[in-house]
Amino acid sequence: MKKAPLFVIALTLLLGLGLAQTLLPDRTFSDMENRVLAGRPAFGLASVSMSRWADSFETYCADQLPLRDQFVSLYTAWEAATGHRVIGDVILGGDSRLFDRTDGWKARNMRLNASALADLEEASGLPLYLLAVPSAAAVYADCLPAGAPVADEEELLALAAREVNVIPLLPALKASASREALYYRTDHHWTAAGARIGYERVCAALGLSPLPEPALAELEPFYGSFYARCPLPWQRPDTFAYPEDLPLRLTVSGEEKDGLVDREQLRGRDLYAALLYGNHDRIELINDGVAEGTWFVIKDSYANALLPALARHCHRVVAIDARHFAGDVVAAARETEGDLILCIQGVNSLASGRTLALLEGL
Repeated sequence: MKKAPLFVIALTLLLGLGLAQTLLPDRTFSDMENRVLAGRPAFGLASVSMSRWADSFETYCADQLPLRDQFVSLYTAWEAATGHRVIGDVILGGDSRLFDRTDGWKARNMRLNASALADLEEASGLPLYLLAVPSAAAVYADCLPAGAPVADEEELLALAAREVNVIPLLPALKASASREALYYRTDHHWTAAGARIGYERVCAALGLSPLPEPALAELEPFYGSFYARCPLPWQRPDTFAYPEDLPLRLTVSGEEKDGLVDREQLRGRDLYAALLYGNHDRIELINDGVAEGTWFVIKDSYANALLPALARHCHRVVAIDARHFAGDVVAAARETEGDLILCIQGVNSLASGRTLALLEGL
């Protein structure tokens, strides 16, 4: 009998949530998780379709649960409070830092992707350089909990160096890690300061003198990709910094943009996606202040914080994102008639999949 009130409370809560989910309009996007939420699936009668519909409906119910954001945050807080240092695929580190779980990265993926770059260098006849951006876990290893499930990124970088010309970056990042924030605490990307070190290392490899750093604008609070997956209520936010517009022209998939930063995106939650208007199959940066020089770049999102600084050294940068580019990469490199090929990829991209190895033409 003493359990009856508790049962009534639980039943009332469940009925209330069910009624609210029925009456309230569906949400299409979760700002906290920074992703599109599942919509109501169409009903199917066939046995296979019925099974798929049931799975889709379960996902839909979970995504459209009333107070979902609050429940996710509460669950994350409970996991952290009970001593868990890995929640989902996010590692809770010291100094309020969050890290990717990287123990699933594969040496074979790194070798295949690096080998594909070597093939591209040979087929195009252009010198190729790889700037492999390590994860925050490799730079701030002292903030990781004991036994953290992370890959040996130095070993992965050594594998790549057997195939292509790798621009050394990790030692320079480690040397500066204690002086300034090189990676966001709540996001996997590097900060403007981290990208600046990458810029200096590329300049050193190409025999260029680094130019003065442009003025930076700042926005806060910034809660990035890690927070979207692990929304701890007490998480310290970041300050997002980006360069003020440089004298460069940006074309995204053939459309010229107004400036280098998506101002509309700056009013949203995913601030890093504002840089170079996010990730697209092909972009071009034109520097009318320099008469010569064309670079062909293979990039992922790490390059978005770096390319504007590099573009000040040549007339034209043509950059493709291997995750979205559907053409022949060898033909694209030749058609660009560039002076060199620069690949700017996170170690995560190079070791977690085979995007470069699967590019057409390689």
